[in-house]
Amino acid sequence: MASFIGQIPEEVDALATDFDAKAGDIDTLISALTSKLGSTTWVGNDHTRFEGDWNSTLTTSLRNVAGSLRDAAVLARGNAQQQRDASA
Repeated sequence: MASFIGQIPEEVDALATDFDAKAGDIDTLISALTSKLGSTTWVGNDHTRFEGDWNSTLTTSLRNVAGSLRDAAVLARGNAQQQRDASA
């Protein structure tokens, strides 16, 4: 069995596209949950505390994940291009 080192650039490009799509899904999720939270009948200190956590810590964490996925997509595309350049 031959040893394989490298990649199939089209597969890595497809992976990058998936990373971008999932980052978009997270953005959509944040928006949907923020809207749902805003329309929920909930009054009191627990709501105020939860909404504060959601609008700061929790959404920031989710945005960081989405950003990391986008960063990974850029890196993967760069690696795929390097493979194409090396194979040319």
